[in-house]
Amino acid sequence: MVEQAKPLFVSIVIPAYNAARTIRMCLDSILRQDYSRDRYEVIVVDNNSTDGTPEIVQQYPVKLAYERQLQGPHAATNAGVKEAKGEILVFTDSDCIAKQGWLRAMVKPFEDENIVGVGGRIEAYRPITRVERFMAEEIRPHVNCVKMSDSFPVAVLTGNAAWRTDAVRAAGLFNANLYTGAEVDLSWRIQWQTGKRVVPAEDAVVYHIFSPNVRRLFRHFHIYGYSEVILATMYKDVPGYPRTPGQQWRLMLRQCRSIAIYIASFVYRSITAPLRGKGSDYVTSPLLWLVSEAGNLYGKLEAIWQTRYYRKQFWADGPKVI
Repeated sequence: MVEQAKPLFVSIVIPAYNAARTIRMCLDSILRQDYSRDRYEVIVVDNNSTDGTPEIVQQYPVKLAYERQLQGPHAATNAGVKEAKGEILVFTDSDCIAKQGWLRAMVKPFEDENIVGVGGRIEAYRPITRVERFMAEEIRPHVNCVKMSDSFPVAVLTGNAAWRTDAVRAAGLFNANLYTGAEVDLSWRIQWQTGKRVVPAEDAVVYHIFSPNVRRLFRHFHIYGYSEVILATMYKDVPGYPRTPGQQWRLMLRQCRSIAIYIASFVYRSITAPLRGKGSDYVTSPLLWLVSEAGNLYGKLEAIWQTRYYRKQFWADGPKVI
């Protein structure tokens, strides 16, 4: 009788900062996975929380590590990678809830030696507030395995990602000085270095608990816009990079026009909604699009100033929290 091979040993790394509201749901979902419990470890890295997150984590059969010197999700994730014993690293966030079967589906593609990374699916978790519904139904920004151009590899977001441990370590881990954009940067570096592929895992689902208010919506897209310019500053001279400074300026001009359209649309919908039998979601949608677009533009302008128009890689001198 042929002895069945053991499942790959997996290290699940979760950075956490002031995650008391969500960390219990996250850990409960991970510890319920239908994957041999002796074949995975869970490492939560606290990044200077002030809301009692470490005390909650200590109630669970997981490893609690700390990143106290550098503030930022990628520094915390690196601390977890250094503690990891698994052949496969799986990353998720402290405000994500894993669906049953998630871990098994994330690990399965690694049966192919030519696969170096996997990107799982990220869906909204029970959207209730208007902002949550907007993020879940209209924006849906959490598309994993994103390919910016035919000349560049795909990128995976660490809200639901897996990599071979040796590949991550050989690539030098995440750039901890980057507050945002480091997961895309690492994705590209690993694939260029190994020549291996990254694939999506549609059955590996986590549910993301979106931020429920307008201020957080603006902040969310502020970070997205900021990361676009940071990555362009790093890679604009690499052949095939799809977003040159000139292209970025043209896109920003289109975004300015879009803001004007959203304002006009809000006025029009406010007047016509009662006549058409439409509710408040219909009326407020253009305003939320405006907030998203404005946040994205603000992030780009901030990064353009800090990089001195794509010339200065300021993060080389140390991390900067935005």
